[in-house]
Amino acid sequence: MPTGDGNSLILVSSPATVGGFWSEDSGDTWHPIQPPTRYPVSTSLAGNHAHPQRWWLSATALPGAHESGIFRTDDRGASWKALKTGLPQGESFHSLSAHREGQVLLALTETGDTYVSRNGGDTWKGEDLTGGRPVFQVAFLGDDLLFQPQQEGVLYAVRDAASEPQPAVPLKFLEDGQFMSSWDAAGRTIAAVVLGSGGGLVISRDAGETWADPRQELYAGSVLVNACETGDQILHQSSAAAQFDGGEGSFRKVKRPGDTVAGFCQLPEGGWLTADRVHGLYSTTNWKDFKRAGVPASSVTALAVAEEAVLAGTETGLLRASLPVTRPDWEAPGGLFISGNHIVDIDAWADNPSLVWRTRRVDLRCEAERSLDAGMTWQARGAWPDAIFAVHIHPQDPDRVMHSFGYLNNGTEVLGVRTTADGGDSWTERDHGRFYLDFAADPNDADGVWMASYTNGLYYSADFGGTWEAKTDHEANAVHVAGRRLLIGGESIRYSDDNGTTFHTATIENSNGPLRVVAFAQHNEVLFAATASIWYPGNPPVITAGQGVLRSRDNGKTWHNTSAGLPSLDVRALAADPGQPCLYAGLHGGSVHRLPL
Repeated sequence: MPTGDGNSLILVSSPATVGGFWSEDSGDTWHPIQPPTRYPVSTSLAGNHAHPQRWWLSATALPGAHESGIFRTDDRGASWKALKTGLPQGESFHSLSAHREGQVLLALTETGDTYVSRNGGDTWKGEDLTGGRPVFQVAFLGDDLLFQPQQEGVLYAVRDAASEPQPAVPLKFLEDGQFMSSWDAAGRTIAAVVLGSGGGLVISRDAGETWADPRQELYAGSVLVNACETGDQILHQSSAAAQFDGGEGSFRKVKRPGDTVAGFCQLPEGGWLTADRVHGLYSTTNWKDFKRAGVPASSVTALAVAEEAVLAGTETGLLRASLPVTRPDWEAPGGLFISGNHIVDIDAWADNPSLVWRTRRVDLRCEAERSLDAGMTWQARGAWPDAIFAVHIHPQDPDRVMHSFGYLNNGTEVLGVRTTADGGDSWTERDHGRFYLDFAADPNDADGVWMASYTNGLYYSADFGGTWEAKTDHEANAVHVAGRRLLIGGESIRYSDDNGTTFHTATIENSNGPLRVVAFAQHNEVLFAATASIWYPGNPPVITAGQGVLRSRDNGKTWHNTSAGLPSLDVRALAADPGQPCLYAGLHGGSVHRLPL
């Protein structure tokens, strides 16, 4: 959720983005916030208006990988200090909230316990501000603290929480038979969505001392509040419409950049910055026209460089940027949707990169689609009620395409490949008994395809998927051919110089525990590998985060880490630009990052 301050510094964080981003030019450029601890799976970020360069961050780490905790920076994330005095060792915190002027911090554990610091985080103690009630949501309202207990749809206020806390008292705005479904507070304003007879949007402009009558025309939905010197602003959202009160006390219908605005703040020069859970950040001056401000919200699961463009497939749709990428406002051909629009894989044809194929999961079906204009428009070339995975274009004939699939037929798994020889007019299904996560063409035989099948290992087909032979049972999430050398990525990187007859384990310098290599890329003679997080069931389970991007300068025999500057080391996709000396990495939690080569 974005928050702004009087010195035009904007902080952005979300549950899906580890760390966050900051901007000091109203969102024209963004700087990633590198988490202070290795392997975080979630973070909560808080700042204050009195000292814009001072932030606090709680980080929850993978069990056994690193200790969770709370940290402070006084230089906009360049360095961090671990805050430990008074905090339980290794505790995970659900949220971290700061008083507007930084006078008091409140850290909320997963179980709803509250820890408070009144000296900037130097020392903490477990203060019972809530009367023993486990807490679900909190907000500072001036020097007061508002909270909602985990098991109650009621708001409580702790007056003077920043100095001498008073006992928690319930705010009385609910009638018999009513309950609260959403609320937010900022400045001096509290807004709550009340359901039940006579309900609607209920507003207090004096920190809960008095309440206006319910606005019954604004029934159900959700509400956000933003503090502003000209009057606290309220955004009410429902499935039908969004209504905005700019501080004047009256609501008007407005547009949204996506399905739901997750947060908004007013920009110093005028206008607003809005955050959407799916679409990322947008700026607007009138709540009618929106301009993308970068920092996408969805995880990047596929990448490809098409003709003069980079294509990023996410769990909510496709993002596209013209080359060279100079601005954060990526296009979204076809739109983005909060569910049912997962771009699984993208493949551009080497001889004509304007021709691109992709696989996509759409609600309860999957589709294979083709683009003839580098991802601007797409043609449906087949749909099935099952799961489809990697896609591969024949290196000599763009009408010959293969994708992997899997479905249940009367309780029996059918797994294999579908192929087309006529650009998708007709498809042939072949049951291999396994699914594949990646394909690579055999440079010595255009019909030859290497097929990576995760824990099943590596397979080879000499007739474009018609038949197959097993090559190795080593884990294979990704496969790549570099000259005469064949590489597979799994729990390690292995290479073969005899067409897959024997494999050797590559050396990975300074590796930090188990690996999961999920993608390869190549630029000239340099190889790159993406590593993602691991979860293997067991007792105890094996859990570790990704180790970022690895690089090899000797054709895959030895690898070293080249992840400096990546805000997340959980990398899901790679793509090298053959026309520009750069590598693109798609991260879990959102965003594409570029490495100059």
